[in-house]
Order: sequence, then C-alpha cells, then structure tokens
Amino acid sequence: MGAFVVAGAGPGLGAATAVARAVVPDMRHQRHGTLLFTTGGAAVEPHRDRAVSGIACDAESAYARMLHDALAGDGVHVAQVTIVGTIGPGARHEPDKVAQELWRLHTTHDQPLLVLR
Repeated sequence: MGAFVVAGAGPGLGAATAVARAVVPDMRHQRHGTLLFTTGGAAVEPHRDRAVSGIACDAESAYARMLHDALAGDGVHVAQVTIVGTIGPGARHEPDKVAQELWRLHTTHDQPLLVLR
C-alpha cells in the first residue's frame, strides 16, 4: 500500500470515511501506509461567507487527527494539509509546491498537520 490523498474540498467527510474504511484494514495488516487529507482554508480562517465549508473542513480535520492518533502505533501515518488560498500556476500556491509538501509528509511522517498560507 502506498499513500492515498483524500481531497476534502468537494466530497468532504463522507468520502474521507469511505476511503479510510476501504484502505485502513490492509494498511494496518501490513503495518505500513499513509493517508493524506487536504482541506481548504476555511478550516483555519472561518468566514461567514464560507460557514458551511468551514464546518465541513473542521469535521474532516478532527477526523484526520483522530485517525492519526489511533493508527500511529500500527505503522499507518495520517496527515492533513490545509491550503489557504488558491492553487494553480501563478496563484498563491503552485501545484508543484503543494505536491512536494504532500510527498514530504508521506515520506517523513514528521507532522500530522501542515497549513499552507
């Protein structure tokens, strides 16, 4: 098993739990694997115009942290990247830089949460 990136901007907590249920048993059995979650900036910078997405991002953040705590002893790394701002060529976050951070989290297992501002 390798790494799975669970994008939280669209499907949210339902998709995150479905993916975790599908892959975690094998990862635990192999005592190896990484789950990477991504959420938008509303998780750390709530705004009334994004209240619903902020609540959804917070729920997914809590889920990712609980998975991290529950699975760390089983050799499974869980981390979350919260991205504040837009992603794209010439935007605040270049796609290659975001990919590098996701790869770093997968390979180093050094932190459960990274906020890109």
